[in-house]
Amino acid sequence: MTFRIHITVLLILSIIRPIQAQTTMDTSTIYIHQETASLKSRAVQAMLAMVKAKKILERKMTAKKINQEAASLPRRLQKKYTVVITEKKGRKIWMISPKNTNPDKTILYVHGGAYILNISGFQWKFVEAILEKTNATMVIPDYPLAPSASYKQTYDFIQSVYDELLQTRNSNNIILMGDSAGGGFIAGFAQKQRNENKPQPGKIIMLAPWLDINMNNPEIIKADKADKMLGIKGTQLAGKAYAGNLDTKNYLVSPIYGDFSGLGKISIFIGTHDLLLADCRKLKDILTNANIPFKYYEYPKMFHGWMVVTGLKESKITINQIAALISE
Repeated sequence: MTFRIHITVLLILSIIRPIQAQTTMDTSTIYIHQETASLKSRAVQAMLAMVKAKKILERKMTAKKINQEAASLPRRLQKKYTVVITEKKGRKIWMISPKNTNPDKTILYVHGGAYILNISGFQWKFVEAILEKTNATMVIPDYPLAPSASYKQTYDFIQSVYDELLQTRNSNNIILMGDSAGGGFIAGFAQKQRNENKPQPGKIIMLAPWLDINMNNPEIIKADKADKMLGIKGTQLAGKAYAGNLDTKNYLVSPIYGDFSGLGKISIFIGTHDLLLADCRKLKDILTNANIPFKYYEYPKMFHGWMVVTGLKESKITINQIAALISE
């Protein structure tokens, strides 16, 4: 009899477990991915450890030898979509739209790269994946990079891009999306818009966002061993270069110290093998305590920025989730 009860409990748990992946707290949603990390994702992390990727950013900042050229726009994107390339202050802005349609949603995508690296081939593939899943226009600014520029030049540049979009679009149909540094930037940018009584974007989708350039959350130390991509010292050096003379706890460079009330709909994606996990969880708690609705997606054992590595099983799932958020 005891054995039968035990089997029954296991069967019930096997049914319940997938449901527990997504729970609702008031108007907020917490999604914890339940599947085991894929073999390919584990292989990527092993490769990152082998090439000592954690030290790359630190070496670049110390040597002051940084390639800041943008990866070329893939030809397949130019064939499949309508591409308009403009320039502002000598820097490109790519606008990519589905052909023969008039999309009602526009995604302003701010790429990551610790504020010192330009858009990569991986990020272009991510752009393509989002375009394939949504009927939206994507705008990708080649924004000024540190250390030759600071946060001020970056904000000024993207502000001018955003203001131009507002001339022809309703702000509620504009979606801010960014990965890593880009994810942190859009969190600060949305706060700045609200503080200046300017139109707020409808949605803010943060992918492994860099929320505090100080990197001094005690929980970061616990994640350091698991993270095979980001190192604490390298990110701190890049963050200081980006902040310039600004207080590194100013919300413009470390948005976690700001106020998240009155912003567009907030979504956060993060993996547990990521240095930035600690501050994403901290933001989740801040939003919960302030009764600010949000959606939070956490993927166990996933590395920093996995969502833009489109060949992974996990990234395909995440891209579908992002597309659903955009289409809401």
